[in-house]
Amino acid sequence: MSFQPLPDHELNELSDDDLIAYIRAARDAGELAHARRGLMFLVFGYEDDVKRRVRLKVPDRFVDDLARDALVKAIGAKFDGSAVGEFRSWLRTIVDRTIADHYRGTERRPKETSLPSEHAGEDDVWGEEPMVDSEAGAVELWLIVEEVLESFNDRHRLVIELHVFEELTAAEVCARMEGMSEDNVAQIACRARARLRERLEPGAEP
Repeated sequence: MSFQPLPDHELNELSDDDLIAYIRAARDAGELAHARRGLMFLVFGYEDDVKRRVRLKVPDRFVDDLARDALVKAIGAKFDGSAVGEFRSWLRTIVDRTIADHYRGTERRPKETSLPSEHAGEDDVWGEEPMVDSEAGAVELWLIVEEVLESFNDRHRLVIELHVFEELTAAEVCARMEGMSEDNVAQIACRARARLRERLEPGAEP
């Protein structure tokens, strides 16, 4: 069945799961503009609340990066099948994990702060309707990451996902992948970062 683009008013009526199916179909058909538009409808309305949740636990200077990382990880997991449950709940889980990983990485303990808006009016907090394209940055980043990953074979892609995105050490990656050396892990990760940088900054030195 061929891909059928939908107008904004119809995209606006789709559930998260239906939007994900639409985005996947658009991407598979090579209709990246429609995939981007669908992604903006999926994530719009989540970013502000994600930033608010992150800001309650981390200094302001980290908020934008951590919020972006959480959105990208949540969307990516939903598309590769590793997400659990509905997107909204999964995103909250990823936000909490991203905050915890931040403090684990800096060997700091997060300040415990209540989330007064987490449950009150939850549908309003997590489900604002898309009206403008302010989510383009997170959406474009996710698509670029996907394109870079797809340029590697399955084995090398797994190395990148484990070492770069899940932040396992080279030794931990080797323990999971037979025949892989730490030098190979480093080389694959270096190539991935170079390709990503080239996509983000065309003409940049590798």
